[in-house]
Amino acid sequence: MSKVEYFIGGGGDKSALMGAGPTEIMKFVRNYRQRTSVGIQCEYRGYEDRQQILEEIKKNWKSKAFKSIRLTGHSWGGQAALDLTQDLFLSNIPVDELITLDPVSLWPFGKVVAGKWVNVYQKQSFWDSTIGAVPILGNALSALITLPSALHDSSDYIANVGGQLGSENGAYNIEVEFPHSGAQKMYERARAEMINAPTNPKAIGAI
Repeated sequence: MSKVEYFIGGGGDKSALMGAGPTEIMKFVRNYRQRTSVGIQCEYRGYEDRQQILEEIKKNWKSKAFKSIRLTGHSWGGQAALDLTQDLFLSNIPVDELITLDPVSLWPFGKVVAGKWVNVYQKQSFWDSTIGAVPILGNALSALITLPSALHDSSDYIANVGGQLGSENGAYNIEVEFPHSGAQKMYERARAEMINAPTNPKAIGAI
């Protein structure tokens, strides 16, 4: 197939992390996409497979096996998708659609160029958007406030420690109240809104 979409999981998704997982959250999202679409090759990977994904795409782009590329990443996989989009841009390989699902990163600095970029993120609390915006220390302090409770599940706590990025410059942003683990609901929302996303969103920073 000439169209491909990579579904990139975060920590503990494709492989266990610190004794937790694998949850295979993005495998379920990939399977959903396969069931509901035609003519798109769907691949499931983890954030730790970033270099492998890059080499696969370069090889298949050169051979013309891939003619349209889409990247969807959740949690740390969201940051991996952002990094891959820029890696590919610098290799003159365009990413037609980028979807980030509540992306997480301790060092959220970068620039992105994609045909369309939809970012679905979990609603941020006051603490998330203030002290939580400070890498590492701020993440840890903010996470203490979102310990698992009736309002927050364990995935929210873990994501908060990891550094949820929230609204992103250059993206078509959608705020939701799903738990961090609700990647499929986020993806369904992103797909429904893709038509409304502007084409060729402005890059973050100078290219």
